[in-house]
Amino acid sequence: MNVAEQENAPRVNPEHVAILSRAVASWYVRKDNKFYPSDRLTTKLSKEDVERACINRMVAGFPEIKLTQPLVTEVFTKTIVKRHTQLDQTMPVWDGTMTCSVGDETRYLRRDGAVSVNSWTKPTYRTVVPSNQPLDPIESFFDVIFTRAEEKAMFLDWLAWSLQNEALKPKWAPFLYSATKGSGKSTLCKLVAALFGVGNSVTQNNVDKLVSQFNMSVLQSKLVICEELNLKPGSAQGNTLKTYLTEEDALAERKGLEAERVKQSCCFLFTSNHLPLWIEPEDRRYYLIDVDHDGHAAGPNAEKFSALVGEVIAFLGDEAKVAALWQSLMHRKLSEGFTTQTLNIATQSTALMKRVQAATGQVVVDQLQELLDELGLNAISEADVVRLSGTKLHIGANQIKYMMTDLGWIKGKAKWGGVDYSRALWVQADYHAHDGKLAGPAGYEVDLAEHLTIKDYGLMD
Repeated sequence: MNVAEQENAPRVNPEHVAILSRAVASWYVRKDNKFYPSDRLTTKLSKEDVERACINRMVAGFPEIKLTQPLVTEVFTKTIVKRHTQLDQTMPVWDGTMTCSVGDETRYLRRDGAVSVNSWTKPTYRTVVPSNQPLDPIESFFDVIFTRAEEKAMFLDWLAWSLQNEALKPKWAPFLYSATKGSGKSTLCKLVAALFGVGNSVTQNNVDKLVSQFNMSVLQSKLVICEELNLKPGSAQGNTLKTYLTEEDALAERKGLEAERVKQSCCFLFTSNHLPLWIEPEDRRYYLIDVDHDGHAAGPNAEKFSALVGEVIAFLGDEAKVAALWQSLMHRKLSEGFTTQTLNIATQSTALMKRVQAATGQVVVDQLQELLDELGLNAISEADVVRLSGTKLHIGANQIKYMMTDLGWIKGKAKWGGVDYSRALWVQADYHAHDGKLAGPAGYEVDLAEHLTIKDYGLMD
């Protein structure tokens, strides 16, 4: 371009360059000469793809700025080509990690010259003036689906605590159950997701995505909703879920990248139409709430409840009203003694929890009885019964003493197998061990060490 052409060329407004450059730099990150949308880090794009997409986004997002070729060229040169120290106007180098830094409105977390992408974004409703209208539809909805006042209070305390302490992690989760469909579980989940921010929430059926190999995006969400949760007793999925509920550190993986240990602060919310008999007795991770009521899909008040659900959905579509609901929960005074770190199942168990605990406890006891009957033993070492029960029934060691006692077995100590120290032993009623022998009714007596050998039964390794 000669001097005359340079003088006649359209001038580029430096302020427009800065505005658009900041936008482009917030939309994409770069790594190994490839580009990734900052909100879809699994999508790899070329430089040309990025430039074409950015032009469309600039036209839609900044109608007040007239795009010219010189302006677009200057923006792309500044954000992609030039090396400079205006960090907010250059596309950052991505270190390959994602971090859920709740409460931090910064999109990129800089360290060692590169950035980790913050998966948490401030919900847009928190930037608007809260509505001063009553929360009637929401309060009516809560009154219908929570038929017991103490369960409603517990759920709202959990929700309020989780919002008031958003960067922290609760160690137990509400579990909404109803035998019938159309009771409002999904609507309640939408309400909770709206409060945390749809962009910070993920909803899935069961836990397949959560426990899959590539689960980074799920674990870096603030709210994880698992609908229709139905697991098998003692399953690997159930054990993994326990870890995610209670631990703040987790191993997560993104497709194409190495697994990494991440900090997660997920809140979990579960629903199901199936009675969760897979939950172990005395498990302190799930607060079960029966949300069945006569407004369900086939109930006598179905039409009235359906209209109420419509009002709730309309409410959630108004950000000013959502802001008012959020503000009310942020100011909620929690019940005395409330904590999200553990559930006191002795004092806080719901009627549904007691029902499930009784059912699952009896099922496991019956299974243990069948297993012992199959062995045909009148005595078994405590080490073997713990290993056997853990392998076959996935029963925790702490449960064994209660179950064996319920089955009429008696715990004692004895020496056997040539060792000179006593070991814990369980024997059937009317049997006892002494001097390396197991004695019983009608002159029964066998060598204790031989009797305790159960490997030949093919039930243990």
